[in-house]
Amino acid sequence: MKKLFLALAAAAFLVGCAAPITKVTGGSIVLAERLSVQGDAAWNQLPPHMSGQAPAAATWTVDGLALDTMNFYVGLKDGAQMGSVQQGKDTQPIVFKAAMQPHEVVTMFGNLYSRDGSSFALDKLEPAEFLGGKGYRFEYTVVRKADEVKLAGRGWATVRNGELHAITFTAPHKGFFPRHAAKVEKVATTASLKG
Repeated sequence: MKKLFLALAAAAFLVGCAAPITKVTGGSIVLAERLSVQGDAAWNQLPPHMSGQAPAAATWTVDGLALDTMNFYVGLKDGAQMGSVQQGKDTQPIVFKAAMQPHEVVTMFGNLYSRDGSSFALDKLEPAEFLGGKGYRFEYTVVRKADEVKLAGRGWATVRNGELHAITFTAPHKGFFPRHAAKVEKVATTASLKG
């Protein structure tokens, strides 16, 4: 419980910082000039460098990064590196390849979420419509190393014309994940590519 309290305090501190956090407006929102989603005013948008999830085009949160995080990946090209570009000398970079199959893309996200020593488990992977065409939906569990909090996650992805487009959402499985699941589902199901 003490660890969860510390995580909540850290999240509150981050939200209170004078960082360039912007309020998401309702209605249609365009990210990276290509991905259109329907948002609502519950979300706050952080620059990707604050979330540590580069090359995410945007990161949204309602209650703070330690409590809920939705990342948008738009048009990642073959060879794009996931996560921080600063890797330890023994750390292999996490790289997207356009020829990856769905399970390989999910494994890549698993490597991203576990690169700090957290554990990642894939719970479900299934075909699903995403961005108006064929894609896939996946569910996962992460046990965060820093505080041993169990997180639930959900993602949608597709590789189109050799580019990866994805949305992932992660939050503590009790309370925060169920609280925001419907809002996240709305964002994912309304997502479309411009042009």
